[in-house]
Amino acid sequence: MKTEKAQHIYAQRSRIAEFVHAWMKERCGLRQFRCRGRLKATMEATWVCLSYNLARWFALRRGFRSEAVLP
Repeated sequence: MKTEKAQHIYAQRSRIAEFVHAWMKERCGLRQFRCRGRLKATMEATWVCLSYNLARWFALRRGFRSEAVLP
């Protein structure tokens, strides 16, 4: 983290990845898993990631449609 390149990479990561982690914690309550076992916890995390990706996809798709309608 002492180099300027490392600090730049970390700044990009915080803008991109940290929002998703915060969204998973707040919206989906994924501060701790509701089940036991690696397979079940993996499935729960997969569902949370899928729900985020679908919500993001719908938002992006809605934005593209509104741009297409505008002259």
